[in-house]
Amino acid sequence: MRSSSSWTRKRTVHEVSIALAMVDELMRIAAENGAKKITKVSLKIGRLSGIVTDSLVFAFDAIKQEHPLLSSADISIHEIPLIYQCEDCMNRFEAREIHFPSCPACTSVNLKILSGEEQHIENVELEV
Repeated sequence: MRSSSSWTRKRTVHEVSIALAMVDELMRIAAENGAKKITKVSLKIGRLSGIVTDSLVFAFDAIKQEHPLLSSADISIHEIPLIYQCEDCMNRFEAREIHFPSCPACTSVNLKILSGEEQHIENVELEV
């Protein structure tokens, strides 16, 4: 049986499309603010977002070279933990695994996600 690298490629393509959309948004922000250069981009990415942060950084670093405003921009990513709240006992807890857990206090599965789905640009530093 032959092994396939297509799954890996698809995961990277997902991050490339996110990086392309992010670059479009950054260019819009730069234009609105009359920026000469974007120097730093800060992102918030939740554990449940499905984004592989290393792949996103790799894609962004490759794509930014095509845009003079972005060519020297640094990217930083703040990973947001997956936090649930039990709707039965109101216990809040962090889940290290992405699978659907039960409440560690009462074992209920009646849970609400409080954080971990984020995927947005938090801050952009510009040179004007």
